[in-house]
Amino acid sequence: MRTSHEAEPMCEIDDLDLVDHHCHGVSAAPLGYEAFASFLTEGGRDMLGAIDPMATPLGLAVRSLCSPVLGIDPHAPIQEYMERRSALGELEVARRMVAAAGLSDLLIDTGYLADQVLTPAGMGRLGRYRTHEIVRIEAVAEEVFATAGGGAFVDEFPRALADRARGAVGLKSIVAYRAGLDLDAARPVARTVSISLARWSPGSRIADPVLLRHCLWVGVDVAEGLGIPIQLHSGFGDRDLDLWRADPTRFTPWLRRIPSSVKICFLHCWPYHRQAAFLAAVYPNVYLDTGALNTHAALGYERILAETLEVAPFEKVLYSSDALGAPELYYVGAMRFRSALASLLGDWRRRGFCAHADAVGIAMAIGQGNARKVYRLGE
Repeated sequence: MRTSHEAEPMCEIDDLDLVDHHCHGVSAAPLGYEAFASFLTEGGRDMLGAIDPMATPLGLAVRSLCSPVLGIDPHAPIQEYMERRSALGELEVARRMVAAAGLSDLLIDTGYLADQVLTPAGMGRLGRYRTHEIVRIEAVAEEVFATAGGGAFVDEFPRALADRARGAVGLKSIVAYRAGLDLDAARPVARTVSISLARWSPGSRIADPVLLRHCLWVGVDVAEGLGIPIQLHSGFGDRDLDLWRADPTRFTPWLRRIPSSVKICFLHCWPYHRQAAFLAAVYPNVYLDTGALNTHAALGYERILAETLEVAPFEKVLYSSDALGAPELYYVGAMRFRSALASLLGDWRRRGFCAHADAVGIAMAIGQGNARKVYRLGE
C-alpha cells in the first residue's frame, strides 16, 4: 500500500538567522553602473565590453529579488534600478540588503580589496548582526615581507600571523590561486625557504611554491595553537585561477598530514562540490560550502545543493554568500539558499525520507549551527 507524505511549508527556513561564514565587505563608495556590474561577474571590468552582466543568472536574480527591497517592481529595467540605488545612497542600499538577508553573524575575509570595501567594524555599523574577521594568510605574509624583509621573515611571520589571528575566528588561504591545491604537501626545510625568500621582490605578491607551502604550514601551526579553522578557496573563482588545480581532492596529501584537530573548510567548490562532499564524508576535520554559486549560479542552485548533499554529512555543510562589493550579493545568496534548501527538504519529506523535525534540524545545522561549532562563535 502506498503512503502519501504531505509536507507543510518550511517557514522555519524563512525565519532562520543565517551565519554567513565567508563574505567580504561592501563598497565604501557609491557604485556607478560599471563598478556595480563588475561585481556581478568573476571576469571583472574586462568582461563588460563582451557581455551584459544583467543578461546572466545573477543579473536576473538581482532584478527579480532585489528590486522590491529597494521599493521598485521586480524585473525593473536596469536603468530604473540604478537610479533608485543612487537616490537611496550606497549605505542605505547596503542596510536594506543585508537586513533583508536575515543574518546573525558575518565572517569577513579582510584580505581582498581592503582599501575599497568596509571593514568588519564598518559592516557591523550597518545592521543588527555580529561581525568577525577571517585573516588571509598570504596577505599577512606579504605585509610582513614588505616591512621586515627576507632576513627577518621566517621569525616575524609566525608571530604576526598569530597576533592577527588572536582577534579573528579563522584563517584563509588562496593557495589554489597562487599554485594550486596540488602543491607539494611536505613542510619545506629552512634552506629552501631562505633561497626562495632571496628571490622574492618587495611589493610583489607571494607566488613561489616553496614560500606558499611554508606559509600554509605556518598557518596550520597557528590554527592548531589557537583552535581555529582554515578556509581554503576551491573551485569557482576568477580568471587568475587554473580551475583544474582547484579541485579539493588535489589537497588530499595535505589532509593526510594536517593534524586532525585543525578544521579545513573548502569554499565554493563548484564544479567539484561532489568531490568536496566526499572529503567531508571521510575526513573528520573537513567541511565545505557552496557559496558564490547561490549567486553566480542562482537559477541552478537547487541542483548544486542537492548534489552536495548526496553524500556530505549534514553536520559538515555551511552557509556562505561570498558577497563582495555589491550588497545585493548578500541578499541574493541568502534568498537562493533558503529557497533551494526548502525545496530540497520538502521533497525529502514528501518522499518519506525525513520528518518535519528532521528537516528543521538539517536546516538549522547548515544555516547556522555548524558554523557556530566550527568557529566557536559565542564562546
